Amino acid sequence: MGKLIYNEWIKYFNRLGTWVMLALIILFMLLPVILTMQFGSTKYDHKTYGDNWKTEVKKDIKDMQEELAKINKKKEKDREVEDYNKLATYENRISELSFYLKKDVQPPAGNDVYSDMLGINGFIPLIAIMITVMCSGLMSREHQQGTIKLLLIRPASRLKIFVSKLIFAFIASFLFLLFGYVVKFIISLVTSQMNPTSKIAVQSGEEMKYKMVEFMPLLMRHFANDYMYVVIFAVIAFSLSVLFRNTSLSIGVTFTLMFFGDIAVMFLQSKTELVKFLWPANWGLNQYNVDNIAPLPVDDMTFTFSLIYNIVALLIVIILTAVIFKKRDIAN
Repeated sequence: MGKLIYNEWIKYFNRLGTWVMLALIILFMLLPVILTMQFGSTKYDHKTYGDNWKTEVKKDIKDMQEELAKINKKKEKDREVEDYNKLATYENRISELSFYLKKDVQPPAGNDVYSDMLGINGFIPLIAIMITVMCSGLMSREHQQGTIKLLLIRPASRLKIFVSKLIFAFIASFLFLLFGYVVKFIISLVTSQMNPTSKIAVQSGEEMKYKMVEFMPLLMRHFANDYMYVVIFAVIAFSLSVLFRNTSLSIGVTFTLMFFGDIAVMFLQSKTELVKFLWPANWGLNQYNVDNIAPLPVDDMTFTFSLIYNIVALLIVIILTAVIFKKRDIAN
């Protein structure tokens, strides 16, 4: 089994395309940094607070309130780009700083490392796309290149071959996700200010109320949930590559599920509570995190329900695909 997994590793990580995908992850994560540098930021974004932070925070809140009052007195035609930037950020920053004061926790800079790290959620679909492209060819490429028969005449059984490719899909998903988190962490360290405490204020629920949480447990939960999300599409893509024996078709169907699954949930959630039994309504486990502000598809949905649903769905897909692969006539 180990040699079969290693064989998959050699095949995919010796390809230029794999390294290009990893490079694209870096590029897309750098784009927001470039855009921020291009359009600028406010003077409070990089400001950190020292030992006398309570006095400094109160002064900053007062200064921002005064600046907002001046901007609001201006006519729209007289406002500059910087004014609109302040209008978009100051009010939220005032609320955030006031919450830190209330909880007696030293606040971080506006562009702190913790908040920047939690912003990785926007890049997880990109990583899922990369994994989909990779896993869509795990079995179908063997058929298209005619190497499937050479693979099956080896002493290893069909089940071992199937499981080895599946395990590789799990490993590749983990490594791509870990790579994304490491890249995001490095970028955050270079471009953002380090937090003074282990706590961070996050907005929660539709009312966007602030809550104070420990950062590391929240980040670990994000990582675990993101891994489940990526694995779901890795398994779907791999299963379709077994069933269709065509890489392009596997990629196309998986992308369709990825992009239109959420749209279907949004369309149906206002019409029926049965939407909670659809897989797309459950595969995003981050919807249960304390820093989630989007409403659940159905109010009575729980993390446990969605987690069990995902595990059962994955097992059903894997078992059915394994049975089909074991019984299928490769000549056809």
